[in-house]
Amino acid sequence: MEANGTAANGMAANGMELGAMEANGREAGRRPELAQVIIDIPHRDLDRVFHYRIPEALAGEVEPGREVWVAFHGKLTRGWVLGLEVATAELEKAFALQPVEAVNGSYRLGHDLLALVPWLARETLGTMADVLRLMAPPGPPVRPAAWVLLAAKPDQEAIAFWEGIDPECADLLRRLSRASQRRMKYASLTGKGGGVPPAVIDRLSDAGLVTVRRLLPKLGERATPERAREKALKTASNPASKPTSITNSNVQPPLFPEPALTPDQKQAVHYLTEALYAARRGNDSRPFLLHGVTGSGKTEVYIRAIREALARGRQALLLVPEIALTPQTERRLRERFGSKVALLHSGLADAARRQEWQRVHRGEADLVVGARSAVFAPLPRLGLIIVDEEHEPSYQQDNDLKYHAREAAMERARHCGAVVVLGSATPALETYEQALSGRFRLLQLRQRPAGGQLPPVDVIDMRDELAAGNKGMLSRYLLEAVEERLRRRQQVILYLNRRGFSTFVICRECGTVVTCPRCSISLVYHRHGEQLHCHYCNFRQDVPETCPHCRSRAIRYFGAGTQRIEEELRARFPGVPVLRMDRDVAEREGIAPVLDAFGRGEAPILVGTQMIAKGLDFPRVTLVGVLAADASLHISDFRAAERTFQLLSQVAGRAGRAREPGQVVLQTYCPEHYCLQAVQLHDYEGFFRREIELRQQLGYPPFARLARVLFSGPEEPLVRVAADTWAEILRHQAGTVTIGGSSGLEEPEGLDVWGPAPAPVAKVENRFRWLLTLRAKGDGMKALRSALIAAEGEYSRRRGRPAGVTISLMLNP
Repeated sequence: MEANGTAANGMAANGMELGAMEANGREAGRRPELAQVIIDIPHRDLDRVFHYRIPEALAGEVEPGREVWVAFHGKLTRGWVLGLEVATAELEKAFALQPVEAVNGSYRLGHDLLALVPWLARETLGTMADVLRLMAPPGPPVRPAAWVLLAAKPDQEAIAFWEGIDPECADLLRRLSRASQRRMKYASLTGKGGGVPPAVIDRLSDAGLVTVRRLLPKLGERATPERAREKALKTASNPASKPTSITNSNVQPPLFPEPALTPDQKQAVHYLTEALYAARRGNDSRPFLLHGVTGSGKTEVYIRAIREALARGRQALLLVPEIALTPQTERRLRERFGSKVALLHSGLADAARRQEWQRVHRGEADLVVGARSAVFAPLPRLGLIIVDEEHEPSYQQDNDLKYHAREAAMERARHCGAVVVLGSATPALETYEQALSGRFRLLQLRQRPAGGQLPPVDVIDMRDELAAGNKGMLSRYLLEAVEERLRRRQQVILYLNRRGFSTFVICRECGTVVTCPRCSISLVYHRHGEQLHCHYCNFRQDVPETCPHCRSRAIRYFGAGTQRIEEELRARFPGVPVLRMDRDVAEREGIAPVLDAFGRGEAPILVGTQMIAKGLDFPRVTLVGVLAADASLHISDFRAAERTFQLLSQVAGRAGRAREPGQVVLQTYCPEHYCLQAVQLHDYEGFFRREIELRQQLGYPPFARLARVLFSGPEEPLVRVAADTWAEILRHQAGTVTIGGSSGLEEPEGLDVWGPAPAPVAKVENRFRWLLTLRAKGDGMKALRSALIAAEGEYSRRRGRPAGVTISLMLNP
């Protein structure tokens, strides 16, 4: 039933372009009368625009990008205006269109964000409502309330007239005349203590003396009009609180002398400055890849480019991969740009995040620093987008809408004329391949400033350590190197990507490993609290005294995590402070206090997981030790070698970033692996050539496109049936879906369907998980997308929606 509007010009994910929608609204010079609304219900069947009539009272307020509230199947529902159009005779005749009920005038999404909506929904197999939720202000939506508004303040004669014929109406007129802004909430008037029957309001409304409207408080204001007026008066009396335009004076001089640039840095800044100028004229819009060795000064290039963008009246967005990196990056940028910097990421408290979002929306900040979700920051004059450490997997959102912030940034830039800079010492293979092919512009920083050298990397074969009787996690060579740094009063970072004390607990009688009852994963022993933890669902239990299977008391702890390394170091170097940074510490103490303490030199040793692997700059660190360099090489992921190379190169880059030379020690059981050999030589190009050759031989990206379908549910037989049904549908389609066409392949090829099979972690939080993987060789993304959407429809027709089984689709996993 289309009781709420019409989908006559409905826009599914591949529907009408935004420009065409706006053109409809200007047809023949007539004022737009219809709003094209996306309903805030993320369901594929509703993934289109619905038409609503714009009432006279809201004319001029309903605009593209506005949040509105409309009636949808009898319920007041949030939505967003994607476009406007003039009502046609056909529409008016066919449908009795309902009106827009309320407009949130506090914010409006810009044209570049609106243009991103259908593209991102299509690329992620999501819905436009999913995308718009990410763009809306943080926090739950504020529902509109019904208000009774006085049309005009009545004089005494009018009140006396109503007193004679209807005292209740006269009393309400007096109350509204005294109220702030001559309006009161409908519920407070008609509810308990209000004393006004609804019929009284109806009589005054029929007489044209009052109107009833749904209104929303402005962003950041409390709901009461009195509070709103107080805040407005304060803002009006404080010029400093008003948005200001960008001029050269807004770019503050640095507190300290700017570092001299290397020739490579100067060249990079020159090209970026030229691009910022050219972007306004619609010239070459290809993204830049800033490929620089660790410690080569990429951040300084970013800062100079940001300064140029702000000086030209544009705004800038800097994305960083980890929340842990944002405080340190923010402090450095505040030294240069002062209060014009805003911080946006999900780690902020709800109130703080909403406040920062409001600052950006009001134009009080012109540089946003944030993690993945900051790509949707409401910057109306966006001219520069920087994606630092662009290779990081944390830019990919794996739950809800599965978007990649790097791809979203490049698409957004296309619509607002912004320059895009992707920065990395170890770019994603796909990114570097794009740069070599000319689709991206390549800028290189080949050396560290001030003559700094990349640290030598020593590879220690732990098989030799074991043969020599050393069964610990720290090699003799590494311990001697740590001792030497302590004598020199320098600092050390030790990296192990396993938190906890012991990685699993086993019975030596029967071999039973203590596992999570809700996940198919072993529990990790944590010394703090003397408990076993599940790192997937956070289940916790006390350490068993006897084996849960055979009742033996031969319980032993195996493996080592960051807690055990911390304890071993304290025992080996008594009295030497040791800091630890992993998720457990971050949740208990916070990230900034630990990193600040290490930066101040309060401890010479920092032990941590990948939270300390990248982006941090501590000048006194001259030794970095990696305790299990090969641990991530053996996971079931075709990107395992690439991710290992990137991570180890980033960790190694923390050493010797100032005047003192650095050293890196990698401990491994497979020193002959090409990945570790490339890390030892700081040889990204050599690793790229070897890895890209293997990818081509095996048919993996960038020579193919992949998709993943994840099935999960509490009953494994139902999950397996769903996975098998999808596999059957997709294999049937494999003979009919072809790839090629515009991709340039001579021979069209079908889809490869792998699985279904249990996921690597087959159960999480009592939900069994099965996987299907699809591959389309060449540039087959369109075919993958079509196949998955068709399979979803066919599956629904065959089986409906089995209770409890969740199906998650992901492109480019």
